[in-house]
Amino acid sequence: MRLSGALLWLCLCSANFDPPPQELDERNFVAGQLWEKGQAAMREGNPDAAIRLYQESVAKDPRMVCNHLSLATAYLEKKDLVNASTHLAKYVEARPEQLVIRSRYAELLFRLHRSTEARAEFERLIADVQERGEEGGEHLVRIHGRLMELAELEQDDYAEHLHRGIGLLLLARKRSALGDPDGELPPEGLLCKAAAELTRARLARSAEARPCWYLFEVWSGLGQRQPAVCQLREAQAASHFSYLTPAEERSLHLAFERYQGESQRK
Repeated sequence: MRLSGALLWLCLCSANFDPPPQELDERNFVAGQLWEKGQAAMREGNPDAAIRLYQESVAKDPRMVCNHLSLATAYLEKKDLVNASTHLAKYVEARPEQLVIRSRYAELLFRLHRSTEARAEFERLIADVQERGEEGGEHLVRIHGRLMELAELEQDDYAEHLHRGIGLLLLARKRSALGDPDGELPPEGLLCKAAAELTRARLARSAEARPCWYLFEVWSGLGQRQPAVCQLREAQAASHFSYLTPAEERSLHLAFERYQGESQRK
């Protein structure tokens, strides 16, 4: 089980965490000192001592949630994935805006074979990353890839085709943004593969809106208006009874309004 990348990243996060503010009461000041000593122990390669110090620090002041990130790092150093996940869960619960750390937490759940929890965390991440717009695009490709792997393990054909198709669509957009349409992975070829995967997802669960919505995006990207409009209508009809993220709902609503406006003008 390879954890070196996640471990290195968590260590950097823990090491770079801002120390407690200067204006602290005695309890916070002592907790801050214990945390600093824990950091020093980690730099000296002594995770056991660091764990004891972090635990003392969080006992002094439970509000110092940086201790949970630091404890997760120390437990990962000891390859104790269960305790690492426990403290990482406490950290992301307190700091849900830390999307990259939440992503590492989901990865840890995946590696622990806690599939249900990992899938739920990845799905929540998709919804939150989408709110970041283009900034989060790189993360979305990897998250959909993980959800595809989980679906393969669970023999969920719908989810496997859905997430593979969305991932291919996102890769096509990335390739197009690079300005190399004739490269090894041309956008048009990726979009055609995405269309095939999303169509399989659509056939597996005809009542779901997400395959239709992303097929609309794919056909629009290929300049195929008639199939795009067909999928847009299907997505709109299914959206009242199936799951879409808030960002997907907004995008679908705006696209359908534009379509209706264009139809009325003709």
